[in-house]
Formats: sequence, C-alpha cells, structure tokens
Amino acid sequence: MYDPEKGKARRLSLGITVKELADRIGCSTQAVYQWERGERRPSLTTFVVIAHHLGIPIASLVEQAGGDENSARAIQLAEIHRIAKEKNDER
Repeated sequence: MYDPEKGKARRLSLGITVKELADRIGCSTQAVYQWERGERRPSLTTFVVIAHHLGIPIASLVEQAGGDENSARAIQLAEIHRIAKEKNDER
C-alpha cells in the first residue's frame, strides 16, 4: 500500500526532514526511517496522515504502490472519518 520510495521522494522534494515529518505526524524519526527503507509499513491512519502532510492524494499513493480500487476506497473512507473527527473535536 505505502510506496516507501515515492513517499521519501516527495518528502525530499518538499524539503522536509525526517524529523520534521515525524513531528508533524506524531511519530518517531525511527519509524519514518523504517517506512522509507521498507522495513515496516505505517498503519492505515498514519498512512492517511502522511499523505495529508506530503500533499499527495491518497488514491494516488495507493495506485503508485499497486493497490486495488477497494484499498483506495478504504483509505478514502479513513480520510473522511479523520476529517469528521477533527471537526467534531474542534467543537
């Protein structure tokens, strides 16, 4: 689902350090390094947050990583849920 090479390339093109990305998404720098080396995969929720902070449409990341249409839909639903939760928390 998560394509480590594409994620790292996008992060670098935006001039974001591993530490900055880790701080933005609320994880350790070690976790980001592990995802970028392909040693581990981020959770679905973290995947959505990474896409948001890198400014990449979720469906695009799924397609690039060879995911199917159902995976893309599941991730889009997770993104909708995250946004709804954020709006509810703001109240």
